[in-house]
Amino acid sequence: MVDILIATGNSHKFREIKSIMGDFAELNIVCLDKSFQIEIVEDGETYEENAKIKTEGYIKFLDENPGLKSELNLSYIVSEDSGLEVDCLNGTPGIFTARYAGENASDTDNINALLNAIKSKKNCMQNRHAKFVCLTCMYDVKKHSFHYFRGELNGLIDKEVSGAKGFGYDPIFFVPEFNKTVAQIDASEKNKISHRSIAFRRLAETIKESGPAYESKTYKRI
Repeated sequence: MVDILIATGNSHKFREIKSIMGDFAELNIVCLDKSFQIEIVEDGETYEENAKIKTEGYIKFLDENPGLKSELNLSYIVSEDSGLEVDCLNGTPGIFTARYAGENASDTDNINALLNAIKSKKNCMQNRHAKFVCLTCMYDVKKHSFHYFRGELNGLIDKEVSGAKGFGYDPIFFVPEFNKTVAQIDASEKNKISHRSIAFRRLAETIKESGPAYESKTYKRI
């Protein structure tokens, strides 16, 4: 059995990651719910740095809680940092994607801020190319080593919101292959093409031989 802790407090991301990695039946995917209060300050300058900061935050938390660490008996701790890069905005918002409109900004706030920024740039009229980037950081508990996997999804920034599926910037990220925004694509299809899917499938491929199937679950504080 390969027990993998996904180091995130974002329930949307965890459900998506669990679904992506569900094809690899030998992996036991777990997460900790928000009651554990793990504080992470993402002050890195790259996706890789931020992903590692998250992973190290969970490593530290588990070292400080040996009972929980023993119960989990993890093989790997995995985190990810992702972002949206818009060509005509010189690659922004990038690592600031989740807080483009400010700290604690909602998805709607971020989308509106991005669309307004694009409207203010003349060169965005003809070039609306963008890409989603996902960088995963996998910590091997036994070997005490870090490994990184990257995934990208190319597309265009639409002029208006379309679709109610997904989260984040999905309603304005248009995928020419489907002639739809990501928020209009079924989750099963999204999980075949997304930046997060590419990165996590690459990660899972490297460890899929490690053990038999086991049920995904969430550990909660009693």
